[in-house]
Amino acid sequence: LWMTFLLQTIVKFIAEEREKKKVRDIFSQYVAPAVVNELLAHPDKIELGGVMKEVTIFFSDIRSFTTFSEGHTPKEVVELLNEYLDAMTQVIFEFGGTLDKYVGDEIMAIFGAPLPMDDHPKVAVACAIAQMKKLRELQSKWKAEGKTVLDICMGLNTGSVVVGNIGSTMHKDYTVIGDAVNLAARIEAMTRKYSDENHITHLMISEYTYALVKDHFDCRYVDDIAVKGKTITTKLYEVLVD
Repeated sequence: LWMTFLLQTIVKFIAEEREKKKVRDIFSQYVAPAVVNELLAHPDKIELGGVMKEVTIFFSDIRSFTTFSEGHTPKEVVELLNEYLDAMTQVIFEFGGTLDKYVGDEIMAIFGAPLPMDDHPKVAVACAIAQMKKLRELQSKWKAEGKTVLDICMGLNTGSVVVGNIGSTMHKDYTVIGDAVNLAARIEAMTRKYSDENHITHLMISEYTYALVKDHFDCRYVDDIAVKGKTITTKLYEVLVD
């Protein structure tokens, strides 16, 4: 009986350690260490198989990055890009956000998953503003070093998405999919349309995010846009960050 109990304990311990390693391997690249520890302490809070959840999705992109890349050596491009991505990701982690992916110079992040976040729209906007402030510090540093000064645009949307560990048998990513994600990406891209030599629109949000944060941030109505494949329009608002 004693040997049976000992064997069962060892098997249970090995299974738990394997599960912890699985969670750590998946999330250590996406969230801050404190969030990983919380997930390990409370594994019931995470569903890797896929679940519908309301989150706020963040996209950012460097303005005129192609032009910058064409005028610099690959080494210069990678060094500046790595410095920028590292600084922005640290801010995302500080606000409890989840890094979804990098696509070149683009950053995609999620607020409200894997751990629940009651005020994720407000936190996401505050994080975007904090990234803008961090960028101002980098811009001053780059200018003093005689380097090219990069600028960014950001877009946010709040909505229900499918959250889970999605991919093939060879590679999976913890990510979100759905119309709300597509709208967030389009909003970020639309910032260029509403920027000119006199004013750069750095951060725009959808009407869905605006409804949840309008009492906390200085915003102005920008326009209504037709979402591809939809008959209804979506109101866009600029969050004034400068």
